[in-house]
Amino acid sequence: MNENNNNREEYTIDLMLMLGLIRKHLIFIVIAAIIGGGLAFSVTKYLIPNKYRASATVIINNRATDSQYIYPSEIQSSQDLAQLYSIIIKADVVLEAVKKDLELDISNEQLKNSISVGLVGDTQVVQISCTSTNPDYALDLVTKFVEYSAPVILEKVEAGSVKIINDPAVMNNGHPVSPSKKKNTSVGFLGGAVLAVAFIILREMLDTRFKTEADVTNTLGIPVLGVIPFVDEKEFESK
Repeated sequence: MNENNNNREEYTIDLMLMLGLIRKHLIFIVIAAIIGGGLAFSVTKYLIPNKYRASATVIINNRATDSQYIYPSEIQSSQDLAQLYSIIIKADVVLEAVKKDLELDISNEQLKNSISVGLVGDTQVVQISCTSTNPDYALDLVTKFVEYSAPVILEKVEAGSVKIINDPAVMNNGHPVSPSKKKNTSVGFLGGAVLAVAFIILREMLDTRFKTEADVTNTLGIPVLGVIPFVDEKEFESK
């Protein structure tokens, strides 16, 4: 029981010591946080290239005829087909057509990796998107993939229809989707503060010198019998 109380007391003392160190060096911590935030902002703004994202959404139907009512089984079938369509959209025949139209001198694998295709939730809607440092290139790529993949889907599957829901467009109103200056600056600010606190605590832990009478008592567990005062030799020389 006494051992638990002693451990709790030591923990409280250590915590108070840490808080005291933070208060004592608060200005240093704030300066380090500002420097960290400033560095993160500068790196984000001047060294990391902006990336833009263009996308389009198409709806997949597993039948060619239109009706006001769609049976649940047809929706499930459309969802299953949508996964198949995601593969067809990146088929070589589509890749070659896009490369030829845009006069791209890249491999099919590179072009395939630059396009993202996925279902929107549990719906029968497929989103085709591209992220690039050039918004015009991203938009052209998405536009051509939508244009050339639709007839290939209808031809290969021989069922259903592909209709555009949202035309190809650059997302975020034409603004970059990454990097986030606000987020990176916040991380840099917090990182600077954390590093400063860690440095202060580490320096305190490595410093084994006795600075006060309390340090001697707390560390050695013995009372202080006397203190030798510091005397400046210049005072004696002047006399």
